[in-house]
Amino acid sequence: MVSVLLIALVILLYSFQTLFCRLYNQAYPGREDVSPFVYCAYYGVFVSAATFLFGGCTFHPSWQTVLFGLLNAFALLLYNVTLIKATAMGSYAIANLSLLSGGILIPLLESVLIFDAKLVPIQYIGIFLMLVAFGFLNADGLFKSKGEKKEKTDKMFYVYCALLLLANGAYGAFFNAQQKILEEAERTEMIILTFLPSAVIGALIVFSKAKKNTLACFRQTPKSTLHLILCCISATVAINLLVYIMSLIDVAVLFTVENGGVLIMSALYAAFLFKEKITLPKAIGLVIAVVSMALLGYATA
Repeated sequence: MVSVLLIALVILLYSFQTLFCRLYNQAYPGREDVSPFVYCAYYGVFVSAATFLFGGCTFHPSWQTVLFGLLNAFALLLYNVTLIKATAMGSYAIANLSLLSGGILIPLLESVLIFDAKLVPIQYIGIFLMLVAFGFLNADGLFKSKGEKKEKTDKMFYVYCALLLLANGAYGAFFNAQQKILEEAERTEMIILTFLPSAVIGALIVFSKAKKNTLACFRQTPKSTLHLILCCISATVAINLLVYIMSLIDVAVLFTVENGGVLIMSALYAAFLFKEKITLPKAIGLVIAVVSMALLGYATA
């Protein structure tokens, strides 16, 4: 029961991060093309610094943690870049489906094939239903209506979607591998080594794009600052709690529930806060996702 409550808290925190990130992007006063990288720089520094402070100001990583941390930093960077590229070139729904599916399938394969995890049939059913739910929740963007003109999609869009699937899956898989190999040790070091390098790379990308105007790109308004701080606080608590829960629950189940829960909350935020219409496919997807989470929660409790 405690595990279920902790997962619910992680879902709530990550949904807050998604919400405040959207509000931050709307309020950001600078150039649109550098906004994601400015966010990445602030976000990475905040998460790393806060984790270091609350972790007792200690930092003694083993070579395994350094290796997995840097691999995860690259996965995080690849995720940010491919998400931007994919959503700019083609359907957001297909890109979203790719990243969510990767966040479930790759940790599932790692857990079962490498770490010999044993899932019961009801858990496999729950994971399958969540993947089906993702399809329904993104159905409006996956299919064109009869009267709507179909536009030709660049082949590179599908390459970016494949990389997005790989990056989001690898992010969870590297965290899981480090914790399994070191028996849940060096959580603080792993988080810092994931987020701090990504922040540095984000800042370098801003510099490469803006040159002399780099400092201007990092300036914020009071409104964007508030949303950025709330986003970073939510993310910091969420990632630390998520890594802790990895020692309690199989990652295949954990990432299925976490990805699905965040998607459900995001859909509800979109409907009630941003007045986006909940269509019939989305409603079906929400119901299937809830059933999936109920099955996985029942099997976990």
